[in-house]
Amino acid sequence: MRKIPSWQQTFLDEVGLWGRRSKCRHYNIGAVFVRGKRVIIVGYNGPSAGDEHCNEVGCAKEIRGRMMPPGSKLCRGAHAEMNGIVNAAREGINLSETDVYCEYSPCYDCAKHLVNLGIRAFYYIRCYDKEFPQVSKLFARVGIKLIQIKKGR
Repeated sequence: MRKIPSWQQTFLDEVGLWGRRSKCRHYNIGAVFVRGKRVIIVGYNGPSAGDEHCNEVGCAKEIRGRMMPPGSKLCRGAHAEMNGIVNAAREGINLSETDVYCEYSPCYDCAKHLVNLGIRAFYYIRCYDKEFPQVSKLFARVGIKLIQIKKGR
């Protein structure tokens, strides 16, 4: 008898699928906004619509083959969470009371926008960067669950 994946695993699988759409040379991240057991909207990291893609012209954060430090703000791509928010705004979709699934925990900038959206929880597999303590404290202060989950559960 085949094993049916949990809803969490199903949404994580979809995160991976959307992340494969990314044209970033370093991160391939998808974000899935869910209400109940229904996917509301998705996003993945990448440059603004119509802008050059990193896999075609090179990474804007690489200078002479070396990566700039995190937070350099040179990246031409937007994070998956932000693109999900923008996609919903373009379609007139309310994202309050949603749960977000993503490969990585959010950066602090994305976290602030997610707080303003009124999400309920953020599920992730890996920590994104050194801003995690600030993100964790922010989410705790405003009552958003920040939940690390293991793949395959």
